[in-house]
Amino acid sequence: MREVISARDVCFAYARVPVLEHISFTVEPGDYIGLIGPNGGGKTTLLKVLLGLEKGCGDIKLFGTPLAQFTGWDKIGYLAQKSPVAQSRFPISVQEVVLMGLAGRGARVGRGELKDVYDAMQQTRTRQYAGRIFHDLSIGQQQRVLLARALVSKPQLLILDEPSTALDAESREMFFDLLGELNSKHRTTILLITHDTGEVGKHISKFMYVDKTLVFFGTKQEFCHSQEVAKKLGPFAQHTIDHLHNIHGHCPLGADCRECQHG
Repeated sequence: MREVISARDVCFAYARVPVLEHISFTVEPGDYIGLIGPNGGGKTTLLKVLLGLEKGCGDIKLFGTPLAQFTGWDKIGYLAQKSPVAQSRFPISVQEVVLMGLAGRGARVGRGELKDVYDAMQQTRTRQYAGRIFHDLSIGQQQRVLLARALVSKPQLLILDEPSTALDAESREMFFDLLGELNSKHRTTILLITHDTGEVGKHISKFMYVDKTLVFFGTKQEFCHSQEVAKKLGPFAQHTIDHLHNIHGHCPLGADCRECQHG
């Protein structure tokens, strides 16, 4: 089956200062990948390079097509860390925000496209907000609306940059459960930047650790046992992942484990 993303020897620099160095990986159909790493490690830049929003070097293919020749952008849904819609105070309705995801169809937005809008809102549990002003919603509700906008073209690949930032615990859990459902039921391939390794770890299939270079890329089980990851994350963060997936069958920290104390 054709690869969703193929990246070979990807590099990027700001003013000759290296940000990404010789990164290579492949995303397969149906993957759900948690992209993690330190602040300033190049995670957001990597997503922008993959989408052609920043120009790097190396060989990038999307759905088998070189990035420079790729035109099938309706196959990709993108939720940026800072959405201009969320930052603006323009009085736009929820339905209009979701419609923005069909902007490339121009005047061809008709009954069929409106059905896609309603389907995306149903999928993200935001249809009841259709007529409300976007900025009157809570942050968690806004994030689900923006996800609906990313989903309205029925993408095969969903790319998200820290979508759980500023969400409370309940909204964060609901959001990640929704993404897990999109991946498991609809086979949507997902690549997202996250610091919530515990929350997202219940759903993802693979971890990618980027700190200018590709430190690790593999399954959750491989991640838990990677010496390179242990060096980067430290013992407590490593334990969190181990405990979440019950690798050891018991908690080695016992009563001192904050994860156990908080359920």
